[in-house]
Amino acid sequence: MGPTIKWAMAIGGVTVCLAGGCGSNSTYEFDALDLAPPQEELREFLLGQYSIPIPVAEDQGSNVLSHRNRFQLDFELHALVRPEQVSQVADDWARHEGKIRDHVIRVCRNASVGELQEPELSTLKARLMDALAAHMGTEELRQLLITEVVSQEL
Repeated sequence: MGPTIKWAMAIGGVTVCLAGGCGSNSTYEFDALDLAPPQEELREFLLGQYSIPIPVAEDQGSNVLSHRNRFQLDFELHALVRPEQVSQVADDWARHEGKIRDHVIRVCRNASVGELQEPELSTLKARLMDALAAHMGTEELRQLLITEVVSQEL
């Protein structure tokens, strides 16, 4: 066989592999998950807009800490709930709005600067979820969203 024939056979083999996938007809187990519908449909429920001054502790030396409001956190808090739970969450919100707002403010003011600077605010959301569960129920709240976050030094 000459070099031209070997070259043509190699190109033909590559073409067959590319066209037929080298005979591989296997499907991957996770391919079906790409087409699966979402497990649960959720709705957003606004739990208020907040503008909270955060006390930041400064070390002034000789074991003295000074607390001054030097940081402000502005955001909107949303609860993700199942569609059939929206009316229950709305009732809970109407009944306990003041207490819920107090809990949100207290959790934010007690958070460390590191927690407030996390990219997804996951620690803060977990603490808020624990605080709100007492008034709204854990089965109703699926997740919390914190949107339109602005943090600024005062």
